[in-house]
Amino acid sequence: MKDREALKLKKPVIEACIKSARKYGKSDAIGLLRGTLFLESEPMSLDVLAERTGYSKTTVRSSMNLLESLGIARRVVDPQDVHHNIKQHRYALVNDAEAKRQVILSAAKEEVDLILQALLQVRDDLERGENEWCNRARDKGYKREKDEGYKREKDEGYKRDDKLKALLAESLQFYEEMKRTLDLISRFTSKELIEILEEHER
Repeated sequence: MKDREALKLKKPVIEACIKSARKYGKSDAIGLLRGTLFLESEPMSLDVLAERTGYSKTTVRSSMNLLESLGIARRVVDPQDVHHNIKQHRYALVNDAEAKRQVILSAAKEEVDLILQALLQVRDDLERGENEWCNRARDKGYKREKDEGYKREKDEGYKRDDKLKALLAESLQFYEEMKRTLDLISRFTSKELIEILEEHER
């Protein structure tokens, strides 16, 4: 199959990889290079990737370095190149199923952890704000429940915060459960998980 025909055939995969790259704040080059390497039986050289994608060798090299660091691609050296002292790196996608699964899980866990830590910070800031308000109320000389001014300010503050607290509690529960779910998933292979879940359905 000619290169142009192969690229046309892989167009849906390439477009999906570009969309995925954009979703995670990566460049289109990352997506295009990843999509180009999909369904390839042999690693591709820097020159071929530059020619196929239209990007400069510098862009291809830096993008492939990033894909390597993410565990999505790997760098290989052709034995013939070593024999001829050429040492031209070639690139391929990581094909090991378990390695690919860990890459996907790692990205999901990173996002969940980031949001969970942010939500916990919001909760801490909210509690700190309430404590500071109580201290200010005491400084004003309010005698807590017996003072009308204290009650009024307290009620107004609670009305503002009740909805926020409810949403915060709901979000925290969801992301804590997701973190637990992803931690459990990472302990088993895909086949083991399928067996466990199918057994549970019976």
